[in-house]
Amino acid sequence: MGEEMKQVPLEFICRYERTAEVCRAAIEEDGWQLEHVPEEVKTPGLCRRALDTGADLGNEHLGLLHYIPFPDVCLDVLKECHESGMTDIYEVATAIRAEVMNDAIADYLLPIDGIFLSILPVHLQTQERVKLAVETSGTFAIERGGVPKSLLTPEVYVGCAAHSWQSFAMIPWAERSPEVCLMAKTLFPEMLEKRPELVPESVENGCNVYSLCKMMEARTGEKFTYQQMTDFYNGKPLNVHRMEMPDGVQKDKAVKFDKEKQDFSFSAIRQERKRGLRM
Repeated sequence: MGEEMKQVPLEFICRYERTAEVCRAAIEEDGWQLEHVPEEVKTPGLCRRALDTGADLGNEHLGLLHYIPFPDVCLDVLKECHESGMTDIYEVATAIRAEVMNDAIADYLLPIDGIFLSILPVHLQTQERVKLAVETSGTFAIERGGVPKSLLTPEVYVGCAAHSWQSFAMIPWAERSPEVCLMAKTLFPEMLEKRPELVPESVENGCNVYSLCKMMEARTGEKFTYQQMTDFYNGKPLNVHRMEMPDGVQKDKAVKFDKEKQDFSFSAIRQERKRGLRM
């Protein structure tokens, strides 16, 4: 008996002769033959089998994802790789074609690491996903480029500052707004005291929410959150125990800031009455 005849590689077979049966036989011998399988012949089952029979090359077989047009199959591979922790999931994700990426893949990747934002096609880069990406990874999520500038709003950079000190330090100089610097000040005051040069001079010396925060802390001896100070800057009264003013000290007052007049007004703190529940 002669040796069993091996399947002729698909690349040497005319395209119209690459039937489902011929392609299946080729995949059984070598999963990498998926590269030469016509798109209309591919099925999820055939692609999964290609991944199985191409596994003899180790993790390199994950490059087969580039030839798989089914998002569900690609997502399953991503999940398997992430859960096993044996493969760089970023490398795996970059093998997936842009047109195969979908909402499910995007929403799976971004909570793992915001840097996946850079490999998502533009139609999947929404404002919500950009915010999630910087919440997950800070400025690292957008430093690689590939994100439309229209999505890089001031709020996004505030989110970068909220992520970590390192993320704040990476924010482009032109994007270090008073709000961005305020976020860094409220979260990392000790670090900002050591590196005051990271705050632009225009922010440090201007009339804005950041300089207002510094003034309030100096006059009250209190520390305020980002939300407290932005609300105060926009007209919401702020209760203070003690505040030094040029004409004297104000104690236990509700202070209101008028950003147009750059002035303060004081009033008594309203005590809310507690109402008992009637049976």
